[in-house]
Amino acid sequence: MTILLSLCAFSGYSQNNRGKAERPSWLSKSWIERTYPTDNFISVLDSVYIKKMNAGEIVKAKVKLDKDLKEELASRISVKINTVTDQQTRQDDNWEDDNHTVKTSTAFTEKLNITVSASFQFKFKKDFADKRYQFALRVIDRSVSGTVLIEKAEGLLKNCIAEVEVSIASKSSSSLFDYENKLAEAQQYWGSAIWLDPNVNHTKYSELAVNLSGLIQQVKEMDSEKKLKKDQGRVIAFMQEENYSSAVKLVLQLEIIYKNREDIKDLLQNVNTQYRQYVLEINNRERDSPLYCIDVMGDFLSYFPEDAIVLSTLKKVEGDFFAKAIYETELAIREENLSLAIKMERNLDKIRIVDLKKYERVKRDLKELRRKVVVKSLDKKWLDKQYTDGWSTVQKLIADNAILLEDDEIMLYRKKFGKKCKKRDMSNARDQMAYKFSASFGAEFRSNPTEASNIFTTEPVYEVISGYTAYTGAIYLRRIKEVSIVTKGERKLDKSKSNLIGLKYSHLDFTTNRMITDSQDAPMITYEDSEGWEISLDMYRNDFWHFGVGMRNNGAFSWKVDFSESNYFTTFGFQIPFKGRRSCIAFKADSWLYSAESDLFFQLSGGIVWNPLFGRIVENRKSISNKYNSF
Repeated sequence: MTILLSLCAFSGYSQNNRGKAERPSWLSKSWIERTYPTDNFISVLDSVYIKKMNAGEIVKAKVKLDKDLKEELASRISVKINTVTDQQTRQDDNWEDDNHTVKTSTAFTEKLNITVSASFQFKFKKDFADKRYQFALRVIDRSVSGTVLIEKAEGLLKNCIAEVEVSIASKSSSSLFDYENKLAEAQQYWGSAIWLDPNVNHTKYSELAVNLSGLIQQVKEMDSEKKLKKDQGRVIAFMQEENYSSAVKLVLQLEIIYKNREDIKDLLQNVNTQYRQYVLEINNRERDSPLYCIDVMGDFLSYFPEDAIVLSTLKKVEGDFFAKAIYETELAIREENLSLAIKMERNLDKIRIVDLKKYERVKRDLKELRRKVVVKSLDKKWLDKQYTDGWSTVQKLIADNAILLEDDEIMLYRKKFGKKCKKRDMSNARDQMAYKFSASFGAEFRSNPTEASNIFTTEPVYEVISGYTAYTGAIYLRRIKEVSIVTKGERKLDKSKSNLIGLKYSHLDFTTNRMITDSQDAPMITYEDSEGWEISLDMYRNDFWHFGVGMRNNGAFSWKVDFSESNYFTTFGFQIPFKGRRSCIAFKADSWLYSAESDLFFQLSGGIVWNPLFGRIVENRKSISNKYNSF
C-alpha cells in the first residue's frame, strides 16, 4: 500500500509539473520588441483557450489561429495605408402585401488578407501549447516582404500590359474592367510594399503602371467601348419604358460579349431588382387577372429562374388560381356547360398543376361531358339531315382522339353519316358529267313517194298528196365535243355539244295512209302491205344535222330477212331540239332517197321526237368510295 501511494503521488507531481511547464521567452512582449524592433519588423502574437478541447478540436484551433494571425498582419498593413476595400452587399428582401422592406448587411473584405498573406516571408514563426492555451507568434521582415510585394506588382502589370496590347490589336474592350482591377490590385501591392519599406526600389513598377494606365485609356477610347456605353444607355432607357424583357436580353448579350465585366454584372443586378419590383407591383395591381400575372412572372423567371421572391409569389398565385379554376370547372361540368368547362380547362393547362388527382378527375369528367354533348349534337344533325356537317364533326373527333374508334355509338353515327355523304357525293359528281348515251322515240309523217327523176322534170317540182305515219325508236352513243353543264335552280342541265351515232328502227304503219289534197290529177299512192319496217345507221352532227343509211322492208318484222326484197335508202335532214333536264323534245324533218325495183324514189318526212339522255359515268367513283372506305 505504501508503494502504491508513492507511485500515485509521483504521477500527480509529474503531471503538475508538465501543466506548469516553463513558457518560452518569445511569449514576452519585451523580448519581441527587443529582438524584432518595429522599425524593421511586424509581429503578431495571439492565443486560444484549449483546456476543454479534445485532440481533434485542438488541431482545428491551431489551424484557425495561424490563419487569424496572417489575416491580422494583412489587416494591419491595409488599415495603415488606408487601402480601398471592396464593399459587398447582400440584400434579403421581405415582401408583405403592398409594402416591402429591404434588409441590408454590409461585409468588408480586405483585398490583402489573402493575397498579401500568401507573400509573407516569416522571419520568426513559433507555436507553443500548455495545458490551457495554444500560443503562436508570427514575425515578418518589412524589407523582404516589401520587395516580394513590389515583384508581385511588377509581374501583374507585365502580364496585364500584354493582355491589353492584344485587346488593342483586336479592337476589343471586353476585358477593360478586368484590366482596371489588375491595375488597382498592383497599386495595393505597391502601397503595402512602400509602407513596409519606404526605401524599396519601385522605379520599374512606376514605369509599368504609367504604361498600363495609358494603354487602358486607349481601350476606353475604342469604338467597342463607346458602343458598350451606348448599349448601357439603351438598357436604362428600356427600363424607364418598363420594357424589361428587352433590357434583360440586351444585358445578357453584353455579358456574353464583355466577359467578367463588373459594370455589366452590376447593370444586370440593377435590371433584376427593378424588373422584380415591376413584376410584384403588377401582381398586386392586377389581382383580378391571375393569368396575366402568371404570364408576367413566368417571363421574369425565364431570365432569372432562381429568384426566390418571384418564384414563391408565382407558386401562391398559381395555387389560388388552380383551386378556383378546379371549382369552376367542376361546377360547369355539373351544369353541362361544355364551353365554359373547356375554357376553364385551358386555363388549368396554362399553370402548374397543384393537385394532380383533382386535375385528372376533372379531365375524366370533362371527357365524359364532351362525349355526351357530342352524341346529342350528332343526333340533332342526323334529324336535321345535316349529313355533311355530321360527318365532318365525327371525323374531327376521331382525329383529335383516336380512342373514339372503339366507341360503338360514335362509330355508328360515322357509318350513317358516311353513307349519306357518299350517296350525295356520287350524285354531285354524276351531275357534273355529260350523258354518254341518248335514245329517241317519236312519230313522223311520211309523204307519198315520187320518182327522183321527176323532181327536176315536172311542174311543180314535188307535191305532197298523201302520207302515212311511221313510229321510230333509236339508241345513240354521244361523242361529246364540249361539256356544258348548266345549273338552273337546283337542277343540272346537260347542254353539251355532241355528235350522235347509233341504230334506228322505224315501224311503218301503212293503214294510216291518207289523202292530203282532193286533186283529181294525182291519185293517192296505195300500199300492198299494211305495215313495213326500217333499220338504219343513224347519225347527228351537233345534235342538229341528221344523216342516215339503211334498208326498208314491207310486211311484218322478221329476224329472217329476205334481202332480195329490201329497199335501201339514205336520208338527210335536221332537227330543232328543245332541251330539258335529261332529254329534249325536237321537231325533225328529213328528205329521203330510196331504191325500189331498180327505180330511185324521193319523199319527205317530218315529226316530233323525244330524246332522253342516260348513262352518266362517275370517273372519280373510286376516290369517293375510298373517302368513305368503311361503308
